[in-house]
Amino acid sequence: MIDEMLKTFKALNEFTMTLLDPNTYFRDVKPEEFQKFLIDFANGVAQIYRLSFETSLRIMAELPKGDPEVMLNIYLNYISQMEDIFAEMSDNDVIAAYINALNKAYLRYLMLIQNLNNAALHSLGLASRKDIIALAEAYVDLKGDIKRESRRLLKEIRKMRDEMKVRE
Repeated sequence: MIDEMLKTFKALNEFTMTLLDPNTYFRDVKPEEFQKFLIDFANGVAQIYRLSFETSLRIMAELPKGDPEVMLNIYLNYISQMEDIFAEMSDNDVIAAYINALNKAYLRYLMLIQNLNNAALHSLGLASRKDIIALAEAYVDLKGDIKRESRRLLKEIRKMRDEMKVRE
């Protein structure tokens, strides 16, 4: 169990270092793509600040009137425009590379946690999810074997009955 824990902590450390290393996300990204990302990101941040400032001014102008419909429309318009800005900012190869690397690291982390759980449960003498899946697969195989053997035995019994009828 200690060996499994050490492997788990080593994998966790590697996972953390992978997350913190910029080469993890930008290894396959060309300099032009990265430059486009920086420009898009800077423009997106500027648009967010501009939109937030304009929305704040609209809210301040409409707040004294006390019309909830107008306030709701301002808020919904703000959210809609923010979604558009974020969609523009995230539509590039650098973000895609970052998300793909993050997904891979997350899946490795889930596997690491599952292995740690399996090791802990085995050390306590309990069944893990992996054991239950293996038992279910073995059950299905055994059930198929039993059905196959039953069919073979029934076939032999029918053959014996037919032979007995012929002898009578």
